Amino acid sequence: MIPLNRHGPTILLRKLRHWLEPDLDPARVARVFGEFDEQRGYGAWHAHCRAELRRPLPVRATPGPVVSEGFTALQVMTANRAFELLAAVSGEQEVARLKRDSAKLEGYDLDDSALVSDLLQAALTPTVDEHCLEYFGSEYFVYWYTLSRTAPSDAPASVSFMWHCDKGPRAHLKLLVYLNDYEEHGGGTAYLDLAASEAVAKSGYVFARGRRRTGSLERLSALAGRPLSAYDHHPRAGDAVLLQPARVLHSGLTPHRGPRYVLTLCLLPSPVPWRTALARGAQIDLRDDPIWHDQARDLAERLVAEA
Repeated sequence: MIPLNRHGPTILLRKLRHWLEPDLDPARVARVFGEFDEQRGYGAWHAHCRAELRRPLPVRATPGPVVSEGFTALQVMTANRAFELLAAVSGEQEVARLKRDSAKLEGYDLDDSALVSDLLQAALTPTVDEHCLEYFGSEYFVYWYTLSRTAPSDAPASVSFMWHCDKGPRAHLKLLVYLNDYEEHGGGTAYLDLAASEAVAKSGYVFARGRRRTGSLERLSALAGRPLSAYDHHPRAGDAVLLQPARVLHSGLTPHRGPRYVLTLCLLPSPVPWRTALARGAQIDLRDDPIWHDQARDLAERLVAEA
């Protein structure tokens, strides 16, 4: 449903343009990145944040996996800590809609600032920080966060459980933190590396309409013109994946034994450290805000509001 507010006409126009696009369009990836990085100014924003960096970049003999492969899996907290945080969030809460224009993303409200701080401190470990610093070449901040609950279902898989890249600027990351075990839910996420994703992108598949997505790796292999292999992540509680969601093809693995709980952080370049940005209320709320600012310069208003 299109929201009845000042953002409604813009969202409707974008949805209409998207509806009329061809299924396969090799020029689409460049057009999408051109819209975000050039027209909306996210490329210039990234350059500004790089220029503001005040700490040294990690020194590596070879690029880390987020830069070279597009993603990395790692453990960010113990299983016990994951269970504690999940219990603290869920408590007596009812599951609610997490995104204003989608009824398919459900989970828990994160309105307790102290609890949000605990979640982010647990997720953004020194190792995660090093990967983010290397990738961005700048500080970064948490643009939005959700704690989702995905239950087993016999209904057709939603678009998040088909192969896709997330629309947005080139320079953004997602951190998915799994708060319960694969053995409990039987779900997870599958990934292609950057090279495989780019091979598929040349076919024009990436950023097509959601209903045109496929769950078949064989179909992606045919589009790429060569056999592809995916990394299927079967997470333990406390495991995480850090990825370039706009460039790495990924697909949710539908849970079939029980609900899957995932803390998701969307990370963007910042001129100030993430803790400072959080204290200034720089994050958006997907329940009320559009997922992307029309102009990246508007981010500055959030990040320097209390400077």
